[in-house]
Order: sequence, then C-alpha cells, then structure tokens
Amino acid sequence: MLYIDFDGVILDTEGMLFREWRKNPNRHLLPEIEKIKYIQRADWNSILKYSEVMNDSLYYLKHMDPNSSFILTKVHSLTNEGSSKIEWIRRQGIMQSVILVPYDMKKCDVVDAEGNILVDDCLKNLDEWSLNNGYPIFFDYDNDNYDSWKQLNVKGYTRIRDLSQFVKK
Repeated sequence: MLYIDFDGVILDTEGMLFREWRKNPNRHLLPEIEKIKYIQRADWNSILKYSEVMNDSLYYLKHMDPNSSFILTKVHSLTNEGSSKIEWIRRQGIMQSVILVPYDMKKCDVVDAEGNILVDDCLKNLDEWSLNNGYPIFFDYDNDNYDSWKQLNVKGYTRIRDLSQFVKK
C-alpha cells in the first residue's frame, strides 16, 4: 500500500496556517498546548482554499489507483481540520480514502507500516515508518535534502519532488 501525507506533500498549508501565529513576538515562549489550540481553532477552509498545490500532486493523485493509495494526515481536530481536509479532497475529485491521525499519535500507530510505502515531507515520520519495517520516501519539495522543519536527510531516504512515479501506467 502507498500512504501519502497531506500537509507539505499535497498542499503547502504551513505558510497559511502560521501566518497569524508568526505575528506574535512571544510565540516561542508559549507552551506547546497553545500552538495546538491555535491549530485547532484555525480556519481550515480558508487555509486549504489559499494554500499552494505541491508539484502537481492533485493531477498525480487523480491518476493513481485509489484502492492501493491512501492519504494519511495528522489532524489537531476532527470536526475542523479533519472534515475540512476530507471535503477539500473530495471537491478536487480525489477518490483516495483519507485516514486521519490524531496529532498525539504516530502514523504507524494508525496504519501498519510493515511492507508499505509512506511519502512524507517530515523525516521524523519517515524514521518511525522505517523502524516499523515500512518503506520511507522523502518528499523533498525544495530539492535541498532538508525537510519542512529544516532537518537534514542524514539517513539518505530516497527523495522525490512529485508523485509521478506512483501513477498507474
């Protein structure tokens, strides 16, 4: 099975999500729970509407087998972020199942990593996937070998810039 991350692989949501957050000069002093609450209250419909599609990901998703590929995304709220992502995906004509991962869990806690592929822009997620005998693929949008959190791909995970290799021929 092929699992594809949403944020940072399908859509570049981070810029829109944290636009207001970054205006707070004391944000680094706040406890993590404040960041979680901020994400939970965010206007996800607007974030999704104005975020950039990553390297033709929608085109490639539409041409993949929806029976063997899934969207696996962390969410901070089911009723706001989770439902907004699912509704947005369906409006785009994407037929893959969307699997929501609670923010305090690992992706491999929700689905079985063993023998399966995960395409993700977060090396921490790929490390967990690899530890659970899955096949990690690093979505390296900037082609610089750093993930979205500025971590270097020191383990040398296979890098891709788009989802074209997963399109059924």
